Amino acid sequence: MENLTEKQEEILHYIVCVSGGFMGGYALFTRLGNFGSAQTGNLIEIVLNIFGRDYKEVALRLAALLLFIFGNVSCVLIKQNLGKLVLKIYTFCVLFIGYIFLAFIPADEDAVLGLLPIFFMSSVQWFTFTGTRKYNCSTIFSTNNLKQMVLGYTYYHLTGKEEDREKGRFYLLSLTFFYTGVVLAVALGHNFGVRASYFGLIIIIIAEIVSIERDAKRRT
Repeated sequence: MENLTEKQEEILHYIVCVSGGFMGGYALFTRLGNFGSAQTGNLIEIVLNIFGRDYKEVALRLAALLLFIFGNVSCVLIKQNLGKLVLKIYTFCVLFIGYIFLAFIPADEDAVLGLLPIFFMSSVQWFTFTGTRKYNCSTIFSTNNLKQMVLGYTYYHLTGKEEDREKGRFYLLSLTFFYTGVVLAVALGHNFGVRASYFGLIIIIIAEIVSIERDAKRRT
């Protein structure tokens, strides 16, 4: 039973990686190349816009920063006071509502304003879904996952240890599912524009089903 729940945990992780890739691809494709799943670029843009005296853009990007921060704070408070199960329910609700909300922001709206929900969604998703019990792995971006995949397979080539091969496999699959989400977002974005976000609901429903099944197995 333990092996089954571990496998379901890994499957859930991969499904959430699809959601992370979908968010990233959707943001970049529908909002003029802006990425709403991380703060590095956003903070750099704040500095650039201060020097460029574009204070409207500074204000929007500060709002994006605050949403990202609040997402993490809200998760901490829920986890500490209500527990992991409520946190997971909260996360699925945030993602579900967020994907719906994105579809109502006009395509010609300011790009950063159009991405504000994603700054909050990605923050919450990243807090709740950080890999498996075995590996720490982001589900909203992929730089470190690429590094860990390369390290895993490189060490396996040098040492022949099965644990290194398994690590490489895990991060390779995480990247594969992440970029599957990116491909879906771009393909659907071509046909549906900003309303492509509705398809993100399917990903969240599937993730919720797997999560419920895993939790049920743990209790038996």
